[in-house]
Amino acid sequence: MIGLKEQTVVGAASYAEACSRHRWHIPQNYNVAADCLDRHRSDPRRVALYYEDDQGPKGTYTFGQIIEASNRAANALRGIGVRRGDVVALNLPQRPETAILHMALYRIGAVALPISRLFGPDGIRYRVEHGSACAIAIEASQVDKLEELRKLGSDAPKIIVVGGDKGGVGFDELLRNGSPDFAMEPGSAEDPILLMYTSGTTGDAKGVLHAARFVAGHNGADYSANFFRSTDVFYSPSDWAWVGGLMLSLLALWPYGVPMVVWRSDQRFDPERALDLMERYGVTMSFLAPTALKALREVTQPRKKHQHLKLRCVSCGAESVSPELARWTLDELGCDFNQLYGQTEAMIFIGNCSVLEKPDPAALGKPFPGHRVAILDPDGVPLPVGETGEIAIGRESPIVMKEYWKSPEAMKEKFVGEWCRTGDLGCVDDRGEIHFQGRTDDIIKTSGLRVGPAEVEAKIMEHEAVASCAIVGVPDRERGEAIKAFVKLMPGFEPSARIAGEIQQHVKTRLAAHAYPREVEFVESLPMTVTGKVRRRELRELERQRRSGA
Repeated sequence: MIGLKEQTVVGAASYAEACSRHRWHIPQNYNVAADCLDRHRSDPRRVALYYEDDQGPKGTYTFGQIIEASNRAANALRGIGVRRGDVVALNLPQRPETAILHMALYRIGAVALPISRLFGPDGIRYRVEHGSACAIAIEASQVDKLEELRKLGSDAPKIIVVGGDKGGVGFDELLRNGSPDFAMEPGSAEDPILLMYTSGTTGDAKGVLHAARFVAGHNGADYSANFFRSTDVFYSPSDWAWVGGLMLSLLALWPYGVPMVVWRSDQRFDPERALDLMERYGVTMSFLAPTALKALREVTQPRKKHQHLKLRCVSCGAESVSPELARWTLDELGCDFNQLYGQTEAMIFIGNCSVLEKPDPAALGKPFPGHRVAILDPDGVPLPVGETGEIAIGRESPIVMKEYWKSPEAMKEKFVGEWCRTGDLGCVDDRGEIHFQGRTDDIIKTSGLRVGPAEVEAKIMEHEAVASCAIVGVPDRERGEAIKAFVKLMPGFEPSARIAGEIQQHVKTRLAAHAYPREVEFVESLPMTVTGKVRRRELRELERQRRSGA
């Protein structure tokens, strides 16, 4: 069949050759479950998934087993009334049942609405009601979060319970009742398959509707892996409720036949346990959000402690990565490092493939073959090399969203002419590398000059004592705004005027005199979205309240 695996240029000797040879081959009749699973029917014993939880290994699943389970689940879902085009919410962590339900919904032609377990009753209810979900799958231990939804009476969504049957239909019962043979109707690359809500870094969460072509267009997954190999094993702690975790940890792996390690945990990310997990399963590939990579950086001599680690390549996205963090990955984890860039509305279209071209650690990378990228001025006109504007992707790219759910006005703001705006500022250099400079509302204007947080934070991260940081603009009579840094220290370091002064001096001398933080505040943690992005808006609001005496 033709699907995601057929969208990369295998065997290219350079980035330029890959771009010149690239052609999209996305069939009009396309189904994600067929691409991820059915292409492996001839090799049913091939491992698809290794499952483990906090108590230890739980089992190995083959593609043959996942195919049968997804067929049973699809038939059972039809049996409780789920039809093509219906929205079904999945309030589930990484676990086999989550993957099976995704595939079952794609077989039906229904729309999956992933919701993170981190959300409470209000966050779940907003997404379920706004998304018009007819059903929701949830773990037995979390069912109580749905009490408010139950009060909707006949309008309440059906409840599918994983790990029990408390308060709904048990998932295991569904599988038992479903036939192992499923008659899949013809599908289209334009069929809606995913409704994902933005992380809300700059405002209320918006529903982003993706078509099936969204999966087939993610050739950046293969490039950022320095091309998948038959011997690869993948692991990522990223939540499947978020586009990066779902796309890179599930949907972009199975078309290539790459098995994944799935670790369901109720604990915070533990870098030591993650390294142990990767060592035991022979993991060769990993996608890590910057927060996870920073946590790993706090592990001393990881390769010495885990001598049988087989990591060959790590990709990283969600936010820009400092050159220091990239260097640490190369030196201490001893593997290739590729950065990724995208957003919920258009995931993975800029990044690195270090076997085709040596990356610039200070840049996001270059557009992956087939994706057209520009830097726009406020009127939507592409800017020349070196000028700062808004990063945009050509709206014809298959990974660009279908629409904002129930929000035509937001659609008008998102697109300008032939471009899909990202809301991120950047510039392109004479090598074609894209440099990230921050969200449009994160830019600091100090003494008439514009400063992007990314490059300042990257310099601060070069200090040996810094584990993570964030900068924001704070009111200043003389400058309009002054730069303030919030800094979390590495283990073994204590807050001090000396460290603050060293950070300020380093930024002043190595970056620019106007860009150094006039204030440094040491913190135990930084406010983060559930996808691992720093919520600078909360830091700005905190400062506003402090200075107003609120």
